[in-house]
Amino acid sequence: MLRQNMPVGWAWVTQTIDLSQQFGSEENIFTLDGEPPPSLQQKRVALGLILDDKGHVVTRLIDVTPGNPPAELTVRVSGRGPNKAKFIGMDTVTGFCVIRIDEHSLRPGESLPTPADLDGQLAMSAKLAVKLLGFHPNQSLQPAGQATMTITPRLNSFQGSIIKAVGDFRYNSNNPIYYLQTPEITAMQDGSLIFAKDSLFGIVLYNTGREGHHIVYPVSRVMAIAESVIKSNQSIAYGWLGANGQNYFPALPTQTSQRNLSEPGVIITAIAPDSPADIAGVLPKDILLSINDRRVETREQLASAIRQIPADSEVSLRVKRGAEYKIFKAKLAPAPSTEPEQQLFAFVRRLEAMKEELRSTPANDPKRQMLESRLNMMSGFVQAVTSPAPPDIRLRVFYGLEVHLLSGQLMSYFAVTNGLLVSCISDKNKAALGGLQAGDVIVKVGEQPINSLSSLVNALDNAKGDSIELTVSRRRETVKLSLPR
Repeated sequence: MLRQNMPVGWAWVTQTIDLSQQFGSEENIFTLDGEPPPSLQQKRVALGLILDDKGHVVTRLIDVTPGNPPAELTVRVSGRGPNKAKFIGMDTVTGFCVIRIDEHSLRPGESLPTPADLDGQLAMSAKLAVKLLGFHPNQSLQPAGQATMTITPRLNSFQGSIIKAVGDFRYNSNNPIYYLQTPEITAMQDGSLIFAKDSLFGIVLYNTGREGHHIVYPVSRVMAIAESVIKSNQSIAYGWLGANGQNYFPALPTQTSQRNLSEPGVIITAIAPDSPADIAGVLPKDILLSINDRRVETREQLASAIRQIPADSEVSLRVKRGAEYKIFKAKLAPAPSTEPEQQLFAFVRRLEAMKEELRSTPANDPKRQMLESRLNMMSGFVQAVTSPAPPDIRLRVFYGLEVHLLSGQLMSYFAVTNGLLVSCISDKNKAALGGLQAGDVIVKVGEQPINSLSSLVNALDNAKGDSIELTVSRRRETVKLSLPR
């Protein structure tokens, strides 16, 4: 537990940004004759809050995802030298990152007033005068030609006002958020501290879009987020509804037809069993029109809206079922993973577990019919969410293998005229269980020759029977293998 009675303190967090991930090596950067190429190791300084005597700091970093942590982090507290820090995880909804200073006993060097909890006192329509403490909007934190940042940027104070974001689709009792009404801030002021009535109130998040508001999160909410990351020792995922769909655009009315009153939305094609959508009562063929009164007209808008809502939030779903309009209440669950590909792995693992449960259930067991229904439901959901994935991802997720195309020289080396070279096999997956090895060349699936990734995926998916028959070339010898379904 974070010690709520301990005054928090601020610190300067220096993040090393490796630009080689974007540009490659220095040879890929063109400069004027005689000019040296710019450093690919850039520094960015952000404001952070030290939350406890264990050295945990919450801050906002850039170009960071759960699968792409920062290259290097240091934390500087007033009056102390820089300390190296370790990335613990992030909240994928807000972007708040939790790091830990190596010197675990470090206490805040600059204490801040006790955090204020004014949510219950502030009327929904009332403005609250606040003070922002952060970097100057035009302050340069990376001096020209300086490869290493050794300064602690100067903090500036700005007057402003906030208001409860009760009309925002993300707002709920577990996620009280505010709009920053004034002043208009820049990206340099992202993560500024908000003070109200001489108390620390929250942190402002800069909105990168042209429309929308800068969001202020109360310190109590920031601490709850940080505590979740610290407790799990990893990043925490956004909310998950468990429904997949396609864009639905009603036909335009003609001169001879009646006016079409249908609304565009997302027609639900598959639902995961026991998911929030399933528990709420949403059914395939329902047309999802809005989430928390926010219009949803495409599946992209649906995905974007869900990813902005924290897990365990209750949402209101407005759907059209036939000629009826219905409202469902759903409590979102945490997404199975923060990374899309790992989510697919999680879905497939659950599908395989359900198959195994059905195989071990006697034919006369009363619950077998229910298990079969849930299995068919999960199978349809997995197919819906994985079918758009590229062939290489489908191969890794469903079959546990990675392959490469063969050049003419490699075909000659392996003594084959077609096929794909197996470069990697995942343990305990179909490929490994079937005896496939790295270095094998998949020549046929059944009687179908294999020449491309798409032909391999299609052949594996469409293979009939209880097993998948493969013909491979292994050390120039033909080997027959059988992969489990």
